[in-house]
Amino acid sequence: MLRHVSIASLLVLLTACGSSPKTEFYVLSADHGSIVQAANVNAGPAVGVWSVRLPGYLERSEIVTRDGEYEIKLGDFWWWAGNLDENMTQLIANELSQRLQSNRVVVSPWPSFRKIDYQAIIRVERFDGALGGEAVLRGVWSLLDAAGQEELKREAFEFKAGATGTSALAASSYEDLVAALSRLTVQLAEQMAKGILEQESM
Repeated sequence: MLRHVSIASLLVLLTACGSSPKTEFYVLSADHGSIVQAANVNAGPAVGVWSVRLPGYLERSEIVTRDGEYEIKLGDFWWWAGNLDENMTQLIANELSQRLQSNRVVVSPWPSFRKIDYQAIIRVERFDGALGGEAVLRGVWSLLDAAGQEELKREAFEFKAGATGTSALAASSYEDLVAALSRLTVQLAEQMAKGILEQESM
């Protein structure tokens, strides 16, 4: 009798394991096309974008969400596809290329023969949000000269956006959050492009 109970319990356990949710993967993305194809290969300012520096709590595969001011949660079945810092850096570079009308925006590490006009450094302090609530991107970015020796501009940023969604367990809530974080990243690129253009006009 005990043996039959044990076998039945094992079958229930295996069935439960087989019903685990499938892991879903997300990337930051803009709503429009990527890099502008300029007619002149030397058109627009040449900008080297260093890899975005993220705080330690974001250096993981799971998407991080907020539960109040002090608690964070990890999405066990909702992950970033690849490295978040690389994804974010590439999106910013693409958006800079769009707004500067330049096909000379590159991400680190760029080859030594590549001549650039500016170097851009982005340090992120917060990049997360609450499911069905508010998403936040906060930090500071700096614009350096071609050699990376002189800081030409430094600007703090904080962008916020709503992330719609009804259920903390619904994958669509994570999709809404990632969409909101994507919009905030685009806003950061817009701010950076404006700063670079101001520098160009000096």
